Amino acid sequence: MVEEKDLKQALAVYNSLCEMLDENEFHYDKDVENLKIHFSTSGDDLPIELAIQVDVDRKLVTLLSWMPFKTPENRRVPMAIAISAANNGLLDGSFDYNILDGQIIFRMTSSYRESLLGKNLFAYMLLVSCQVIDDYNDKFFAVAKTEMSVADILNYIE
Repeated sequence: MVEEKDLKQALAVYNSLCEMLDENEFHYDKDVENLKIHFSTSGDDLPIELAIQVDVDRKLVTLLSWMPFKTPENRRVPMAIAISAANNGLLDGSFDYNILDGQIIFRMTSSYRESLLGKNLFAYMLLVSCQVIDDYNDKFFAVAKTEMSVADILNYIE
């Protein structure tokens, strides 16, 4: 059962996130009941879908972004290599990959346990996530659609 103070803190975090998005003139869909936000933006090549949720129980803010394609079955092992290479070079956030269905999701989290998160952190999460996603989404798409050797994949991703 969620305690009232935990819910109050989560709502304050959610409201701060919404204020940052409003100040930066983002258009987004709010789900206050579930403390979720959903919106999309444009990258250089592929659209970027984003969902941000405040998790009351774990005291986390989680940003997720699904790639707008799934990896075909015959390219799933090469994609695992590409995802691993990309994650190796990331300072913050990571790509999650489901080799069973070919879905790729970018994830970044930040804890607000015993701390306060401000608009600057949310702006950082959004900016860094969008930059990383935009840097890699077209590369992952190419790996999904093109026959490449392991060496070619590693050179292309790095």
